[in-house]
Amino acid sequence: MTSTQHEICVTSELANLANIGVFVSERARLSGMSEKQVFQVQMAVDEACTNAMVHAYQGDPEGEVRVCCYLEGNEFVVEVVDQGQVFDATAVPEPDLGKPIEDRDIGGLGLFFMRKLMDSVVFATPSEGGNQVIMRKRIGGRSS
Repeated sequence: MTSTQHEICVTSELANLANIGVFVSERARLSGMSEKQVFQVQMAVDEACTNAMVHAYQGDPEGEVRVCCYLEGNEFVVEVVDQGQVFDATAVPEPDLGKPIEDRDIGGLGLFFMRKLMDSVVFATPSEGGNQVIMRKRIGGRSS
C-alpha cells in the first residue's frame, strides 16, 4: 500500500538543491528513518537532482525537476523526474576503484554512490520523455 505522496517541483538551478535536501530530509525523518539513513537518502537524492540539472538539462536553469517522496510498506521511496535529455544509466561504466585517484576519470562516481547509499535505484524513461529515477531505502534496514 502506498502512502500519501509529497512532492516539490523546482527549476533546474543548482541553488535549489538546498531546498530539495531540506524537503527530502524532513520527509525521511517523518517516516521514522535514523539520522544516518536520512543523510544517505539526502545524499543520493542530491546526486540524482544534480545529474538532472547538469546533464539532462545541460545547465539550463529553466528546466523543471520534480521530487516525490512516499512510503511503500517499510520502504521510503523517492522519485526524481525531469524532462531533459534522456540518460542511459547502462552506458555508464562501473568506476575502477582500484586505480590510483590520479589515474581515474573525472566524475562517474555519482551512480556508484547512489547505488551504495540506497537499497534500490531504478532508471526509467517516462512515455512523455525525460528521465525518472526511483530510489528505495528500507526503514530500519541496512544503514551502511
